[in-house]
Amino acid sequence: MVGFLALIFLFGVGYSLLGLGEEEIAVQLGPSTPAAESSTKMTPKSSTSAATCSDLGVLVDRSHPLPSGYVPGDLVPLQDYGVSSPDGEKLRRGAAEHLGRLVKGAAAAGEDLEVASAYRSYEEQRRAHKRSMHVFGAEAGRMSATPGHSQHQLGTTVDFTNAAVGHEVTRNFARTSAYGWLERHAWEYGFVLAYPTGREGQTGYRWEPWHFRYLGTENAERLAESNLSLQEFLESAGTTPRC
Repeated sequence: MVGFLALIFLFGVGYSLLGLGEEEIAVQLGPSTPAAESSTKMTPKSSTSAATCSDLGVLVDRSHPLPSGYVPGDLVPLQDYGVSSPDGEKLRRGAAEHLGRLVKGAAAAGEDLEVASAYRSYEEQRRAHKRSMHVFGAEAGRMSATPGHSQHQLGTTVDFTNAAVGHEVTRNFARTSAYGWLERHAWEYGFVLAYPTGREGQTGYRWEPWHFRYLGTENAERLAESNLSLQEFLESAGTTPRC
């Protein structure tokens, strides 16, 4: 278990494991209180517009970073919302509430979902990326988000796992029935797959079937109906960080 937890911090958040499906990122996990959703509807725009870092639809990718000092002001422990995760894992309140509902909905359908990692600070991502560079050299740039460019710094992104894949973060998760349930129902709770298969040229990351981002239920429904990737959807809305 200690070795597993160490790998969480080694690979960090927002990684694409580039075929290393057996790399292990272990988790542990943990009652639920409601909180209001803070979704802002995104409308396609003809030109890029500014968005605060707290906007659910802010574009964060290899070209659009968050500032080093950005920390969401409403982070809450996932364990308070009945979500099984490592000690101390947090999300923004609205995302945590809806994640709690998602996990409960999955459980009602007989599916097990746990969270391997959630919010990660700029400094935590910097350390993780540095360790990845030390291990993988130039290849780390294709495997790890550099500090400021990770969606996890937003406090609205999670990496899923479960017992069926040994509590690891792995592409084998896509073979589980829990992943199939997420494909069909995650948008109902405001969560979307951030790095889908076949969209690597857009996102800069290989397929990550474990990596889901909270957009709010209305935006997630619009994305599900659009046949766009998250990257295309956010680019069409033109919401780049100005914070």
